Amino acid sequence: MRLEQLEYFVAAANAGAISAAAQRLGISQPAVSAAVRSLENELGSPLLKRGNSGVSLTPLGRLTYRDARAILELAQNIQARGKDVEAGGSLAVCAQPLLSFHLTSGIVLPFKKLHPKINVFVRNVPNVDIIADLRSGRSNIAVTLVCMGLKIREQARGMGCEIVPLYADERKMFIGAGHPLAAKAELTPEDLKSLRIAYYSHSSDHVSSRYAPYFGGEYRLANRDDILDLVIRNEAVFIQAAAMFQHDYRVRKGMMVARSIPLKEVNHSAPIVAIRTPEISLVERLFWEYLIENFSKGLPERPSLPV
Repeated sequence: MRLEQLEYFVAAANAGAISAAAQRLGISQPAVSAAVRSLENELGSPLLKRGNSGVSLTPLGRLTYRDARAILELAQNIQARGKDVEAGGSLAVCAQPLLSFHLTSGIVLPFKKLHPKINVFVRNVPNVDIIADLRSGRSNIAVTLVCMGLKIREQARGMGCEIVPLYADERKMFIGAGHPLAAKAELTPEDLKSLRIAYYSHSSDHVSSRYAPYFGGEYRLANRDDILDLVIRNEAVFIQAAAMFQHDYRVRKGMMVARSIPLKEVNHSAPIVAIRTPEISLVERLFWEYLIENFSKGLPERPSLPV
């Protein structure tokens, strides 16, 4: 069965005559007749009653006519969608700065190679502001770590958003490569008491504040560069989602090393999710599907977490 057969059959039914259908289609009458006959042979029963006054639908023809129109409309929508993608467009996706490097290099750049006429803008947005960014319409897609206390998933569901797990990262402790404890492959809870933990001074850093009681002291600073300066000077340690933080140039250059956190009573999982608003454009949907399929490729395999 071909679309051409369905198109000619629908045209004949609409026109009420094979000759009129051929005229409207701009083709010969025998071509329309042959296509309809071929379709009837495939289905094993007539679709049209033929008479001197034209053609009319048989019972099977009426059922087939409704389905054929739906199929042809779907095919037209698919063709139009391809033209829309070819025409290009733009979209914005908001993400925490920690996730932006992997999002840009692993998703946005290869997506751009596939669809060069679609522009993707990555907006660096703090975790605490992700929902506000979606609600305002500045972005319709977000990629974020889910942290206890912020209720990101609950707020997103309240907006009618779709939420899809992308990756289950693990929080690890990053310590200066020159620190004496960096030579130990596995640390102990007693080791933590000899260390200070550095984390953000703003109240949204719920995760690090849960770890703080297990360390010998803490530093609260306003930005990441100040925190990492302390780490490199062996004055503090920093806890982050390990796979995502491996992109930091100080880790890549060996200035810091990652160590598992020896606290069984604390959940070290760092789930990353994608969120989209209920109404998104075609180019946004195309990017969304690519994001879901490809985000975890190349990352260490870990069990996914339920949303």
